[in-house]
Amino acid sequence: MRVLKSLAVSLMLLSGALSAAELRFSLIRTGQTTSSGEYAWRDGHWVAPETIDHIAVLVEHGGKRLLFGSGLGRLIDAQLDGAIPWRAKRYSEVQPVRDQLEKDGLAVDQVVLGCARWSHASGLADFPELSVLASPESIHYAQNATPPAVIQAQFSHGVRWQQLRFERRAVYGFDESLDLFGDERLVLVKLAGHGALGLFLTLDDGRRFFFRGDATSTESLAEALPVEVSQGRDARLQARLGFYPRWVE
Repeated sequence: MRVLKSLAVSLMLLSGALSAAELRFSLIRTGQTTSSGEYAWRDGHWVAPETIDHIAVLVEHGGKRLLFGSGLGRLIDAQLDGAIPWRAKRYSEVQPVRDQLEKDGLAVDQVVLGCARWSHASGLADFPELSVLASPESIHYAQNATPPAVIQAQFSHGVRWQQLRFERRAVYGFDESLDLFGDERLVLVKLAGHGALGLFLTLDDGRRFFFRGDATSTESLAEALPVEVSQGRDARLQARLGFYPRWVE
């Protein structure tokens, strides 16, 4: 009887291990911004103001938990007031990544900076103990650009930069790439402009998603991606996938 019980427990543990996703991700919404307070006339009808979700992507893979981007952080109001007090704050109530994760007892190992602009980098100050992976161009941009594009207070806590080394290996038309784990599951690509990055995620079942930093010059490349690659910036796709604590796996 003890042998059978032990065997049953072992099978349960094995079943749990086999069903656990090797890679999964969650979209953490830290706030929403309405791009304009006015309706626009487009294609013969009125179009409601666009709503932008400020997203950070939480990825679990290889026993690690990574953040791609940091969204709006705990200090966003003070950060903006100190650099661009004249700018209207059109974002909704902020729910920082760290606050959401700490409620569930989740810790992050590293942050990948998708873009150094203020709406993407605000939450870095909430994780001062973590190293921040970034392209050399993005680090330079973060250290030298001026408001309103970049707000230096978001980096004043002393970022533990970890410079990424890319290879001249094309991925979907992007000239430089970096396979973070060496298994093609998380692949970063360099975007043109100010050092922003794109991230390709491949799930266990082969579904592939693409998330990118704020680089409008790469719109044409992103639009040219094959249909089997889901565009993570698409608000309708984000709504279908859902937001943290929901996971995509």
